[in-house]
Amino acid sequence: MITVTSAAGGVGRLLVRQLAARDVPIRAVVKNEVQAATTRRDGATGVVVGDLRSAATLDAALAGADVLYHAAPTQIIDERPIIENLIASAPSNGLQHIVFHSVIHPNLHQLTHHHQKDIAEGLLRESGIPTTVLRPSHYMQNYLEVWDFLQAGVMPYPVSPDSVMGVVDVADVAEAAANILIDPSPHTGCTYDLSTVELTRHEMAEIWSRVLGHRVTAIRIPPSSLTNSLDVLPALASVVGHSVRSTKLHSVGHLVRGAQAAANPRDMKNWPADAREAYRTMMTHYDAHGLPAGDLTVLPTLLGHAPTSYEEFARRSAAELGRTPAGSVR
Repeated sequence: MITVTSAAGGVGRLLVRQLAARDVPIRAVVKNEVQAATTRRDGATGVVVGDLRSAATLDAALAGADVLYHAAPTQIIDERPIIENLIASAPSNGLQHIVFHSVIHPNLHQLTHHHQKDIAEGLLRESGIPTTVLRPSHYMQNYLEVWDFLQAGVMPYPVSPDSVMGVVDVADVAEAAANILIDPSPHTGCTYDLSTVELTRHEMAEIWSRVLGHRVTAIRIPPSSLTNSLDVLPALASVVGHSVRSTKLHSVGHLVRGAQAAANPRDMKNWPADAREAYRTMMTHYDAHGLPAGDLTVLPTLLGHAPTSYEEFARRSAAELGRTPAGSVR
């Protein structure tokens, strides 16, 4: 039995589907009944509904499980209590291996999210429990949060278009994780960077321009707008101007829907204040310094094939979202 925490998340859902396709029994851990219904449809054979910060939830999640894939929700800032409960609970439940979902460059201690992952990695190393650590880069899927804006010809994001970002497809992260979970012993004690390519957002916008068949312009939104929505106002003229020049009147509906989605990205308004501030600080750092990729040679080895390129991701995503990529055969 493999237990997957945060099974309703971006990686979690794809991981459950990957494992289900390989006929592996999966226990999914989610936070509510709506997510429970979703993960059952994805293929989970058992479900635990609860809060990962609860020792009782972790006990239920681990009972009879051989291997655990653990990823904490982004809005949980202090991961130490979860990891400590996990370490305490694992031996009595017979857990044999943990695959821990970390982040690229956890040594960036000025960023709360990265620092917390570094603390968790250290606790797991010291525990003696066989562990594999995965360090994924910035997800390609993060830019689908502005999908309607992309269709309107703009790519607004709270990071400078000139900053270099290492990126990876969530589907590749899930596939690599599934490969390890099914046969974890050879990966004991290993730490893997999961990175595909480094791109600026200008370069991403050029790719989206080819895929969508109209010019897409990358625009910087102040990271401070994540906690103070009024700070986005100075960028609005640029967003609207570039959009109208690119897609004319077709832009109006997409701009309206994009603005509605941007009013509460990732449901951040319901996050605790410390989580919102940590996310703003992280984006502010990426805005100024980017986020370099890790070792680009690791992911192809774990997958057994070349990872998904950014253009492959963009074309697949456009098709999944109902937009025929430019140059595709209808």
